[in-house]
Amino acid sequence: MDAAGPDRSESSRSQVRRSFRQRGPAAEQGGSPMKQRVNSPASPAGAELVPAGTPFDDLGVAVSCGEPLAHHTWLGTGGAAAYFCEPVDADALARIVGRCRERGIPLRVIGGGSNVLVPAAGFPGMVLRLSAPAFGAIEVQGNVVRAGAGAKLVHVVSAAVQAGLSGLETLVDVPGTVGGALVGNAGGHGGDIGERVRDVTVMVADGGTETRERGRLAFESRWSNLDDCIILGCRLELDQEDAGLLTKRMQKQWIVGRSQQPIGTRSVAMMFKDPLGTTAESLVVQSGARDLRCGEASVYAPHANYVVAGPRCTSDDVRGLVESVRTRVREKLGVELTPLIEVW
Repeated sequence: MDAAGPDRSESSRSQVRRSFRQRGPAAEQGGSPMKQRVNSPASPAGAELVPAGTPFDDLGVAVSCGEPLAHHTWLGTGGAAAYFCEPVDADALARIVGRCRERGIPLRVIGGGSNVLVPAAGFPGMVLRLSAPAFGAIEVQGNVVRAGAGAKLVHVVSAAVQAGLSGLETLVDVPGTVGGALVGNAGGHGGDIGERVRDVTVMVADGGTETRERGRLAFESRWSNLDDCIILGCRLELDQEDAGLLTKRMQKQWIVGRSQQPIGTRSVAMMFKDPLGTTAESLVVQSGARDLRCGEASVYAPHANYVVAGPRCTSDDVRGLVESVRTRVREKLGVELTPLIEVW
């Protein structure tokens, strides 16, 4: 996540509005309605279902109302989701997706939440999180790694390195999940994850699944054409290499990456994509924007491409700071920075 080097965000900002979008590790704390949950004989023991009378009460799937999304993002700001679900498997996911399509309910997927900003009003639809074991499996088959969308990217990197497979080790310091990494084509100087993708299995708007082969996929810097679906998993094609050498390379990247990131807090997010031939951090410093503040949001002085959210920070504070920094760079240097924070 080095603005002095690679741009390593979990997912890119997209202007395309779809029926649902997968996003990566944002609801004004204290302002969210209380969660309303009830158990049902149709669900496993202890499962919590949305109260009768809502669009999901007959599906036998655990759904909550008023889930504070601040709990699921790094910045820790913003409002609640009208509905929130962590489906246990693809069948439960398909039921939720199908119902949302039938009723016209907006749908989003959140991954690690490292670059998501939710407004104070929250999200007026269904937010899905693929945290169940069914979505987090990692399997090595020869020189191919199969990974679920909910698997943490760092765990996939570690599994590949242990198996003596190269191509992912420079992504070890990238936060978030495989799904978010694919949507935003996470990467840096060592390459992007999209370069290694053989195919991606997705769920489409009607709840059906399909596998998209390499020829149907498009990856660019911090962007892919996978924001019109829900990613379920992928296969990554890697190269054979000595596991010992790979481990050393991975450890070096981890140390370097951690030294260039804010330490001791999750209340941070990288602000901008690096322009061609330079870095966003250097432009922020050159423009004099490093000292800007907006409410409880400030620029992280040691690494000026990060925004830090203070204890009472709001989503408006973060958004205001990012726009102020962007404006300063444009006015002083004539460069238009592209935000990496995904505003819901």
